[in-house]
Amino acid sequence: MDMNDPQDVGAAFGAQMLGFTISEEPPPPDSPLGRVRAFVAEHGQDALRTEHIGDAIAGRPLLP
Repeated sequence: MDMNDPQDVGAAFGAQMLGFTISEEPPPPDSPLGRVRAFVAEHGQDALRTEHIGDAIAGRPLLP
């Protein structure tokens, strides 16, 4: 993140106000986003459906 770039500064400020942090590192594999990314890497983007996002958030397995 370039803190000399106004857009990056705005994004960092907005995230901080909402209680989040912007990271340039990949998400932990056991997080919902990490699980979705692993699913897409294995099955392809076309296999991802809306239900998979809900399943990842709920901690259920992501089935093709």
